[in-house]
Amino acid sequence: MQNMRLIPPEDAPEEIARRLAIIAARPQLNAILGINPDAQAQAEQCQALRRRGDLLGPLHGVPLIVKDNIACAGLPLTTGCQALAALRPATDALVVRRLRAAGAIILARANMSEFAFDVRSRSSLGGDVHHPLFPGITAGGSSGGSAAAVAAGMAEGALGTDTGGSIRIPCSYTGLVGLRPRVRRAQMEGIAPLSLSKDTVGPMVHSVQDAALLHGILHGHAPRAVEPLSLKGVRFGVIRALEGSDAQQQEVWHAALARLTRAGAFLVETDLPIRGEIERATCLSLYEFRVGFEAWLKQHPGAPADLQGIVASGRFLPEFTPLLNLMLASDRLKTPAWRAGRQLQRWLRQELAQIAEHQRLDGFLYPTVSRIPDSLDKMPPGCAPELAAISGFAAITLPCGSTRSGFPVGLEILSLAADEAPLLALAAACETAFIRR
Repeated sequence: MQNMRLIPPEDAPEEIARRLAIIAARPQLNAILGINPDAQAQAEQCQALRRRGDLLGPLHGVPLIVKDNIACAGLPLTTGCQALAALRPATDALVVRRLRAAGAIILARANMSEFAFDVRSRSSLGGDVHHPLFPGITAGGSSGGSAAAVAAGMAEGALGTDTGGSIRIPCSYTGLVGLRPRVRRAQMEGIAPLSLSKDTVGPMVHSVQDAALLHGILHGHAPRAVEPLSLKGVRFGVIRALEGSDAQQQEVWHAALARLTRAGAFLVETDLPIRGEIERATCLSLYEFRVGFEAWLKQHPGAPADLQGIVASGRFLPEFTPLLNLMLASDRLKTPAWRAGRQLQRWLRQELAQIAEHQRLDGFLYPTVSRIPDSLDKMPPGCAPELAAISGFAAITLPCGSTRSGFPVGLEILSLAADEAPLLALAAACETAFIRR
């Protein structure tokens, strides 16, 4: 299968040792918050089963890395925050249970933007996550540790969460495939919330096939390969207003569109009349975080009692103090501001559906971010990642090329389909076009 890397290793203990050596060799990336101390023993168990011809599933012995807001029983669950450093969940998150049932080994916990607040990954526990290829430049966020770890070879796949772009932004920066599935509340069981109406969990990997494999497992489906569509006759709505002004990125982006056209895709110039409202919108997490996070804290004995206790402790990044104080003021939902945010979600869904129907589109295309980063500072990603985050539709980013300096550029596809299968098929077709150049 094309570029598929998530395959059971012949020697699981050797594979775990190799990945641990890579982690140990690159501490300066700050990608990892902690190692699973039982990973090697679990690999030995997997190897014993393999010798008997008994594989647990399609991920038998495959090491994966998990963002540190996703519960793994017995391991810390910190969201990158010093105030939560001692928190140990008793049970796995739903998605982790499914990964383990498929044979995966949770190798390590990934650094992240503290509380998943930011589009770069900086935490009081782990510091800044650095880009594996460009030291001193951010790997993006909030799932930057997961992206940096996979891009650096610490594992072939990782889990991230995405509220406003937190899977797709770091995957774009590091040249990975990142899938933001549609919002399904049940999937978030055991995961620290940021925004109850926008949070999702998804794969961060090297290929669309690997994304499809992990996605199927996370959702309890039988794994199956994605058959790439022919792009002949496929109609993409290209949202030019989201192309940004980064000349290096635009050069790659326009070349990618030309390759899709040569492969047979029909590109339709698409406007987004509601763009101004999206750019001015206040994120729903401002109103939803306290309610969801405090309910989550109550599920974990020994955790701080509430958000006020965390703020009072001062054991978090000081730069988040103003934001946390704003969030403390929102102790309930269904306020006028919250209702306005929900109304914007409905407006955007309707707007995208009307455009897609009028122009007979199979999906929307735009650069994943408006410009590439040049430091560890937070980079404004533009409103492109918010199209999926606010509307709730599924989106995927995949690498479409690199700038002359070698920095990856991501192309995002948004699909209005009721599930992710059509989106994955479109992404596989685009991936094929980019590989075949």
